[in-house]
Amino acid sequence: MKVKVIHCFCSLLLFTACSIQSEPFSERDRIAVRFSLSGIQAEVSTRADGDGTSPLAEGTTLRILAFKRVGTNADLSKDEYMGEGTYKVTGNTLDSDSPLLLQEDTYDFYALTPALTVKQAGTGMRTYIVSVGYGDDYATSLSKAKHVSMKSPTITLETLTRHCAKLGFRAFPILGNISSLRIHSIEMTNMVKSPVEKPLNEPIPMADGDAGTTLTLTEFVSTTKMEFSTSTIALPRKAGAFKLTMKALVNGIEETYSASLPTGLAFQPGYCYDFTIKLKGDAAALELSALPWSEHSQGTGDMGAFYNITLTVVKGWENVELDGGSLGESTTN
Repeated sequence: MKVKVIHCFCSLLLFTACSIQSEPFSERDRIAVRFSLSGIQAEVSTRADGDGTSPLAEGTTLRILAFKRVGTNADLSKDEYMGEGTYKVTGNTLDSDSPLLLQEDTYDFYALTPALTVKQAGTGMRTYIVSVGYGDDYATSLSKAKHVSMKSPTITLETLTRHCAKLGFRAFPILGNISSLRIHSIEMTNMVKSPVEKPLNEPIPMADGDAGTTLTLTEFVSTTKMEFSTSTIALPRKAGAFKLTMKALVNGIEETYSASLPTGLAFQPGYCYDFTIKLKGDAAALELSALPWSEHSQGTGDMGAFYNITLTVVKGWENVELDGGSLGESTTN
């Protein structure tokens, strides 16, 4: 009988010790932090309502992590991780899938979209890394020294900064000698190897293209029977040699259009690059324009010849040159 009592008492001690280790503060001290959508935008270097920015799209997911500072400045290699939560944009609100629970205190909040997994890596000094690939509209922000309390559980986050580029493609005939058209695929060679692992809230480095990496797009939206479009999010890429190839069914005949694009062309974070392919039987015009993401989403902005380029190539496509200037490293956010 005494043995049973001692066994139960030890079990109780073990359970209590485990509970204290996993719960740094009691249930009644936990505050479910809320986040305001009013400060959350995802455009390039813009802030506050009414400045032409676009709010996050419906269904956009975010992961928000809280850290308590060890020193004077925010430093992820030293600061103490306090928890994280995941959220989704619903209408004009940010609903929690898994809420962030904290004690009353002052924290630094790191937000990222989409809600990619953040891993702790490194030896000695802590490092928090994220794996980003094609299709991830990756954006982050750091909201410093925000106080959380029962009376004020809502935090307004800083504007998210985009770290990738957007590529758009549109193809259509401009002469009546094309009676039917279907786009099978568009390929871009020598693209950056995906995914890329990078420290949380730091820019993705402008990397060289990788000879073995080809970005292939096969899903297209058809606004009419003769016009096709598609887009994707791409990792930043330094200027360098690469090729664009389009495979299509034109008037019932399989055609391949391939062009070695200018070596001065780079894909910079926060920019949209739109390729327009105008088919005209024995020839095709390849036009390229680039705008900062915020201006592109508004349909505004006059960037001049430096950013608007026409690349005219014949059927079968050959090497092409930039007509209107460089879209390389000199283009800045």
